[in-house]
Amino acid sequence: ALFLKEQTKLLSQRTESDRQKKIQFGQEVSRLESDILMEKDNIYEKERTIRELQSRINREELNNETQMRETNLSTKISILDPETGKDMSPYEAYKRGMIDRCQYIHLQELECDWEEITTLGSKGDVSVLLDKKSGKQYSIDDALQFKRITKEEYQLYKEGKIPISEFALLVAGETKQNTSLSLGAIISNSPISSPVFQQKQSFFSSGPQMAFCDDTFPIAGVYDTTYDNKYNIKSALSKKLVDPMTAQKLLEAQAATGGIVDLISRDRYSVHKALDKGLIDNTYIQRLLNAQKAFTGIEDPVTKRRLAVGEAVQKGWITQDNAFPYLQVQHLTGGLIDPKKTGRIPISEAIQTGLISSDLATLLQDESSYEKDLVDPITKEKIHYKEAMAHCQKDPLSGLLLLPATSEGYQSAIHSAVLPRFRH
Repeated sequence: ALFLKEQTKLLSQRTESDRQKKIQFGQEVSRLESDILMEKDNIYEKERTIRELQSRINREELNNETQMRETNLSTKISILDPETGKDMSPYEAYKRGMIDRCQYIHLQELECDWEEITTLGSKGDVSVLLDKKSGKQYSIDDALQFKRITKEEYQLYKEGKIPISEFALLVAGETKQNTSLSLGAIISNSPISSPVFQQKQSFFSSGPQMAFCDDTFPIAGVYDTTYDNKYNIKSALSKKLVDPMTAQKLLEAQAATGGIVDLISRDRYSVHKALDKGLIDNTYIQRLLNAQKAFTGIEDPVTKRRLAVGEAVQKGWITQDNAFPYLQVQHLTGGLIDPKKTGRIPISEAIQTGLISSDLATLLQDESSYEKDLVDPITKEKIHYKEAMAHCQKDPLSGLLLLPATSEGYQSAIHSAVLPRFRH
């Protein structure tokens, strides 16, 4: 009996020792996995830096091979303050209520910073107009060839008799609405002279809105309809404008399509950088890192190749159920993402290139397969991501999608009439 008791004691000690070792091994594995994820994030950032540097080198080489003559021409619009006599930018006038949003947008379209670039090559001079605000280039020679401008108009432009903004519109072949609207007409129609100017100006206008951002941005934040403020997801959650699960899903969608969105700068950041900048906290960090792999790629443990999330599904490295929300939001915001390429890929092309299976493509195009895992902050109904996008309003200045919510019933002493527009 004594022998059995000793054996039992030894066995218990051995079992406890094994259990402690397993716990230590588990902690070590978790730490290593975290380090690996961080290293992959660093590798992705370095790869992006390398691509940017390579592009810069290519541009420098091209500039060294070609002699170029550059002429900078700018059109700046100023508005005279009737009280002080000082010049204001259209944005300053808009913020002070001297012009309305539509007038501000129109003036922004007229304002430009142009650079005329003439390349001296074997075929003679080749001239283009570069809009430095948008990055678009317009060939003057093509405009002459396709009769968008005449030689007489070109000569008048060179003599300074046609403003650069008007000449650029001719070269681009674009027609702008209300191009005949004069600055005097804009000021005479200013909301200051209108009786409705005294009414509360909502952050979102009921009129048509100008979209400044491309279609690849997911839902970027939350718009508080009660206090006319906009918040990033973290701030909206802290103010109880959205529930925790909805906040998590919205952040995962951002991570899966290019990074966490900064409402102020419109920049997008990797999960770790977003954490450093205070755009997110540690609550969802692991789930966001998993979602980020849908953008940066999932490593094939056998070949060490980076796979798109659809490829990883076909190889069995991620389940279809886990991958579907990432693919869905990529599809809804402009197309699927292949980490080995730039830009978005439509579903039809993704099938042809083997990025996703035809069955998965069918599911992505079938809205009935979308899980309603979000809660509408206003109606409290369960909705899926596409429905949430449809409910969104666009920030009239940045064009970012903001999900409407209401603070009614939420008591907090921090609300006041002087709250700034942004919160972090």
